[in-house]
Amino acid sequence: MNKKVRASRSRYVSDLLAEPLPSAKPTKSRIRQLESRSRELDDEITRLECSIAAAPVAMRQRRLATRNTLPAPEPTFSRTKRTANGRVPQVQRRARRNARMGKLVELLVVFGVLAAALGWMNQWLHWWN
Repeated sequence: MNKKVRASRSRYVSDLLAEPLPSAKPTKSRIRQLESRSRELDDEITRLECSIAAAPVAMRQRRLATRNTLPAPEPTFSRTKRTANGRVPQVQRRARRNARMGKLVELLVVFGVLAAALGWMNQWLHWWN
């Protein structure tokens, strides 16, 4: 993952100064300009290398800072994603049907238990004949 990246600059200021220019000898202002540009590029490279080296620590601190925060609530009015023609897939229809049948069975069991308890209490308390 941490591979050494080859420098994209193929030539340095010292290389440029060592070579004789075919047109003319470089002037002092051109040399100063190249040296200042080289210093600027070295500063930029150093800054980028430092930010790359500090990235894992910053990511870890950001993850720890946001660990106990909740995501934004989803809107309640959003519709579920449907297929192109608006049909619900068969697996989802079967799951919904099974869930509805489970709720119906649960409701019937609750009413049956209530009716049994009411009948048992009527035996002892004689609320009606």
